This record gives sequence, structure tokens and C-alpha cells, in this order.
Amino acid sequence: MKEQKMLMVGVEIGGTFTDLILMSDTEIIATLKVPTTPKQPEIGVLEALKQLGRDLSEMDVLVHGSTIATNAVLERKGAITGLLTTKGFRDILEIQREDRTAIYELFYQKPKPLIPRDRVKEVKERINSEGEVIDRLSEKEIRSSIRFLCNEKTIQSLAISLLHSYKNPSHEKAIKKIVEKEFSHIHLSCSSEVIPEFREYERANTTVINAYVAPIVDRYVNHLVRELRSMGFTGDFFMMQSNGGVLPASAIKQHGVRTLLSGPAAGVIGATFLSQMTGKLNLITLDMGGTSTDVCLVTSGAPEISTDCKIDYLPIKVPMIDIITVGAGGGSIAWIDQGGMLKVGPQSAGAEPGPACYRKGGQEATVTDSNVIRGLIRPHKFLGGKMPLDIQMAEKALQKIAKKLKMDVPKTAEAVFKIVNANMAQAIRLVSVERAYDPREYTLIAYGGAGPIHAACLANDLEIQEILIPPNPGLFSAFGLLVADFKRDYVQTEISPLREIGPKEILKNFMKLQGRAKREIEQYKIRFEDCFLSFSLDMRYLGQAFELSISVDLDKIKDLGMAYLSELFHSAHRQRYGHQSPEEEIEIVNYRLVLRKSRAALKRFTEAEVPKEVRFENGTIIQEGHSVPCQFYERESLPYGYSISGPAIVEEPTATTFIPKDWEGKIDPFGNIIMRRKDISW
Repeated sequence: MKEQKMLMVGVEIGGTFTDLILMSDTEIIATLKVPTTPKQPEIGVLEALKQLGRDLSEMDVLVHGSTIATNAVLERKGAITGLLTTKGFRDILEIQREDRTAIYELFYQKPKPLIPRDRVKEVKERINSEGEVIDRLSEKEIRSSIRFLCNEKTIQSLAISLLHSYKNPSHEKAIKKIVEKEFSHIHLSCSSEVIPEFREYERANTTVINAYVAPIVDRYVNHLVRELRSMGFTGDFFMMQSNGGVLPASAIKQHGVRTLLSGPAAGVIGATFLSQMTGKLNLITLDMGGTSTDVCLVTSGAPEISTDCKIDYLPIKVPMIDIITVGAGGGSIAWIDQGGMLKVGPQSAGAEPGPACYRKGGQEATVTDSNVIRGLIRPHKFLGGKMPLDIQMAEKALQKIAKKLKMDVPKTAEAVFKIVNANMAQAIRLVSVERAYDPREYTLIAYGGAGPIHAACLANDLEIQEILIPPNPGLFSAFGLLVADFKRDYVQTEISPLREIGPKEILKNFMKLQGRAKREIEQYKIRFEDCFLSFSLDMRYLGQAFELSISVDLDKIKDLGMAYLSELFHSAHRQRYGHQSPEEEIEIVNYRLVLRKSRAALKRFTEAEVPKEVRFENGTIIQEGHSVPCQFYERESLPYGYSISGPAIVEEPTATTFIPKDWEGKIDPFGNIIMRRKDISW
């Protein structure tokens, strides 16, 4: 009897398009791209599923990446939220940190908190940094404060962040019991559950953000689940996190802060997956979509993870893939500044009205319009012919810019191309050169609807010598959803100098985290024995303000002791900052555990497959102000091992790949296009 294959569908919401991929075990069997509906993003998701034309009852797994939490914070349209904090700390969200991030801005103001001061209430209690109770809670005062916030301020969600609750959460737990018993309609976020980590402002703000987006995410997920069930879907529903892993949708409702900026994370996970499959362990990801470009460094097969991220200038302490975003996408608008200089972005035409060539009302010239004019995108081939573009509208939009620059339209289009490339090159330097990594030692993996068009010229600017273009690059973030591991991060602050602690105590602290992970994971009906655990320590030189997070091997801690940890830290400090101080004392700050469960594999092409008939057409593109001959290939027709010499264009429904005259491409065993300069041997 033939074994039934598992059907998985990934749906990711982008700034311009909502992307869908359907996989059967290890093989992609359907792809789809529909316009995003910014005001009601779930409509685009449901429309994509309807257009798929498949019975949703056949689907075993649906994984979704959503911008709902991100948009709620950026647009300040989250829930009405209150904050309970320790007496004397009512102004914690207002005072923030003493640093000034924009030192040259004369009228600089700190970011506005998500909660105004009149919705912050103090409670008399105190726990010291050792976890000892100094002042006990007053239940009467707690009830009074919550009634005030519920009745006078009509809050929908409550954040609780008490001083040193990461060390002793007893007071937060006591307040939680009262709220759940007497104010059960209120969404609740406790800092000791959201992020049990020291630094009171960052912990409080992260908890506030979680409380701020929780009702929004809850409503969105509940509505989506109802619609999916009505359409016949009965499988497992997961959502993407910003750490690159997925969680059940039922769990994500309590961890809304972990979905912030999760869309770009899915693409990085897809790149990491290909990194491990192809053996190309050092990658720079280039995700160029309709509104922005996201870049990230993948070193030794793993992306950089940061707990020092921000959204709208507000800090978030949960682990997130370290992604740099710039306002450079296909919809980025070209404009002239007051000095008469051509600029591109960060303003974007987005999905509505979109680039001028979309014929949806857009009047401004965009990067996509310039690529259409240059012939890099053929209007009748866009989205596989489902959405023909209007080259006359593109020319009309570029003409306004060309007239001001006193240039012709084709040269203006090339100038737009070069400027947006310069913006993206700077972002790549931020994640590589400025962190002591040489981009020439990395492969550039380009995806998103516009990434493969710009990749080779970007690589020339940065002296990158190899490029990888995956299949279906315009849907690559949706692919990343399907290959992402189940993942959950845990952290606990336990500050101690390295010389004052031994291997046994370190291992004991890690076992506590492991026990916590096991209890939670069993709630999701996942076998703990099937999961992979990785451990790390946040360490610093005594007196430093910030830490380095360093992966550790528990067996080596047991066998080699403190010398092992000391050497690890000195080496990591030298790698990041260029120096080390072996004579300085080292301090452990945080213990971290990451739990994973792998979920996917990928079909490998073989030379034994039936040879394909390569399909291509002859045409021209604009390059360096001149019309030059170019071959346009149909990507689906390219077999394993086939080579293409530039200038050439490879077309597919979700994206277009540009191979310049000094580059060539070859199809690898996984269907990727590997591009190298012609002066570099294979």
C-alpha cells in the first residue's frame, strides 16, 4: 500500500504580495502570489487559499507568517493597555535609557511609550536583586489599582513588570491569580513569563509590547482559524516567530511580541536550510521585496541571533534573527531632493497604489518601473503573465524625474537601479564589514520578487564572487515557513563571576531551564525526546555594560570546567571587538536554552532525470545607456547542470534573475541557479 504524503501549505504576507507555497513532503507542488490587502491582511491569506483550488481538508499543516503585530506597533493601533509596576518606577517607560541615539539631531526626542503615564499604576512591593522579599504585596491595593485601570481607563490588556521579578516571580504570580479570578476578560502579560531577564526598562517595555499586541493577535488568529475551519481545514496551524521558529497558533496568542518582524525571519530560515543542504555554510541573505530589503549574515550554517533589537525605536529583548532592513524595494519611489540629487526610497508605493506600471493609480516612478523600462522585466511575463504591466505608464512616471535631471528616460532608469543598489550595499556592509566579516568569503543568496534582478550588480560592488538564486525566489519566505523548525527560546538571569561558580552549579541552572521547557512543550503535544536542545551563556568582562551570547557544550563544561568557558569568551570577544583581556574577570549574566524540532527535507535533483528542452527567446535590454542583445530563459525548462552565459535573463512566475555580461549561471542538484563571475573557475 502506497504511503500517503503529508501536504503542507505556507502563507506569508509581504508589503505588496501575499505568497503561498504548497509542498508534498519534500517536493513543491503549487505556488501562488496574490496582492496583499493592507487594511485587512487576512483577506489576502484567504484569497490565496481559495485560488489554490485545493480541498483544504487535504492539508495536514498550515504555517503562516503575519505582519499583524508589527503593524499594530508601527501604526500605534494596539490594544488599550495598562501597566502595574513597583512603587517608585511609574516613569520607567518615560525615562527609558540615558543614552541619546541621534546625537546630531538638535530637536531629538525619545520615542513615545506605547502606554501613557496615566495608565501606569504603582503597587507597594519590593524584591531585591537576590530574590528576597523586602515589602510584601497588599491584595487590597492590587485590586484597587486594577479596578481603576479597568473602570476609569477601560483597559483591554494588562502588563505586569515588577522589580527583580526575574529572580523571584512570586509577587507577579500573586497578582496574576487575582486578575484571572476577578478580571478574567483582561489579557495579561507578566514579565517573569515573557522575558525573565534583568534590565528593568527593556524587560518592562518588552512586556508592554506583548500586552499591547496580544488582543490584536488573539482576534486575528481566532478569526483566521474560524474561516479556515469553515473552509474545511482540520490540520495543524502554526505561526512564524521572529527567532526563526514556529509555534502553534494557540500558543502564539500569548506570545505576540515574538511575531514582530517574523516575515523576514522566514526567508533567512529558508536560506539557512539551503545553506545546510548545499554545503554553502556562509551566506549573506538579500530579501528584496516590494517595500524594503532585508539582509542577514549566516555564518557556519546559522544566522546571527540578537536580543538587542528595536521596533519604532522601542527595545525588544526576546531573541530575534539579526536582520538589517532598508527602504529599498521594487516599489521604492524615485525622487529629487532640494539639492537636485536623485534619491530612491525609503518611501514606497507598496501594494496600494503600487508602481505606475501596475495601472492601479500609482503616479510615482519606482524601481520596478525602471526595471521594466530597461527590459529586465518583460511586461507580458510578470507574475507568469497573470498581471501584465504597462510600459507606457512606467515611461510617463520616469519622464518626470528624467526632465528634472536633464537625462533621457533609459539613463534615468539605470541611475535609479544604481542608487537602490548603493542603498542595499550599505546594509550588507553593516552586517558584514562593520562586524569584522569579509563579504568576499560569503555566497550572496538573493530572493524576494526583486532580489535576483539586483544581486549580480550588488555582488560586483562588494566583490562577492558567488550568488545563489533559489527556485521560486519571489516565494522564498513562504518556503522558509515550511522548512522552519518548531522552536522555543528560554532565558534566566543568574549573575555571578566565573571564579565564584563551578560546573555543577552551571549545569544545575541549565537543568532548571530544561525542566521548564519540558513542561511547556508537553502542552503542545510534542514529545520532548524528539527535540534538540542547544545551550548558551551571556557573558561579559566584569564592569562591561553588555554581554556576548556564546554557545556552550554541557559535556565540555562537565569535563573541562571553567577553563573551557574562559577560553570560549576570550575568543568570542576577540572575534567581535578585535581584542581580548585574559587578565580581566569574566561574569556570567544569562543562561539560555533553545529547543527545536525539525520538520522538513528537500527533494534533490539527479542527472538521471529526463532531459528537458531548454526554452528561450532573444531580446534586448538597456545596459550602460545602450540596447544590447540578451537571451530570455524559461527557468522551468532549465535542467540540472545547464550553464547560461550573460547577458541573460531567467524568467519565472515569481521573480526575474539578471545575469550580466561578466557572469554565468549553472543549475545545481537542488534547482538553484549558482552564479559566478566568468573569470572564476567552477
